[in-house]
Amino acid sequence: MPVISDVTADDSDAALKPFSAPLGPWATYALAGRTVATAVSPYQHIEIVDLPALGPLGRAYRLDGRFMASLADAHICHECMVHPLLLAHGDAKRVLVIGGGDGGSAREALRHASVTEVVIAELDAQVPATILQHMPSLADGAFDDRRTTLVIGDARDFVDAALSHHDRFDAVIFDLTEADGAAAPLHDAAFFTKVRSLLTPRGGIAVQLGAPWFEPAQVRRVLAALRSVFAHVQPMTAYVPLYGSQWALAVASDALDARGADANLLQAAAQRASPDQLRSLRHYAVSRHTALFDISPDLTDTLDAPTTPIGTR
Repeated sequence: MPVISDVTADDSDAALKPFSAPLGPWATYALAGRTVATAVSPYQHIEIVDLPALGPLGRAYRLDGRFMASLADAHICHECMVHPLLLAHGDAKRVLVIGGGDGGSAREALRHASVTEVVIAELDAQVPATILQHMPSLADGAFDDRRTTLVIGDARDFVDAALSHHDRFDAVIFDLTEADGAAAPLHDAAFFTKVRSLLTPRGGIAVQLGAPWFEPAQVRRVLAALRSVFAHVQPMTAYVPLYGSQWALAVASDALDARGADANLLQAAAQRASPDQLRSLRHYAVSRHTALFDISPDLTDTLDAPTTPIGTR
């Protein structure tokens, strides 16, 4: 398929219209933009839009009216989901991305020299097809890497099949739509328990929780589900301009202490991973690792809780 430019230099007001999106149950935000392309798959409505507020890298995509990622700031979530977990592990070889049809999480995992395979379990084939046509730099060649396997289908079926074949992964990245919609069944304790069974002994997962200021009930619900399954559940926060809010994520594992990882061990892991690749990161750095997990006092009630399971194991 022909690849077109995914960078726009048009900062005029021509054909701009508001694109609104929900931010929790009682808030909505909007960004002015122009439509580049639309597609309707059997699962969802996909839009590519240019957002002048984010500058020449303001191309973004939406699924069913919600902003997913822009070229300007997609690196924030992708880097936070991948690098703290993989560096805490230190030698991750097999990575599973649940969702991740835009290729961004796979791109970050492939920066690590230890990684021998990245499997992307994406429900909707139209998502990678649309991204590759209109936002190719988001994946930055991840789909063409010989280590990448793209599997189209329901992630629940993929996980069940992997368990039946005694498949194992060192890291599982949940790169999904929010937990209050179609992806809700992938954010409950039952599914987390299945994914836990896919992990190698030192494995872990990374999950997006949502906006702690505007979606506290959802954030608490997903954290509670994680804490009922995993021994260590460690939230982190980052501001994501496209989402208009502080955003929360978490690393969960039975063995890895991502938040308390020793700085020298992290630096050594980064050197083994691929120093040149990690130097080009735009948000995450080993020097910022601990700060990502430093929850501010005003979010303590929503995010901070004991890291031991709240239920029986």
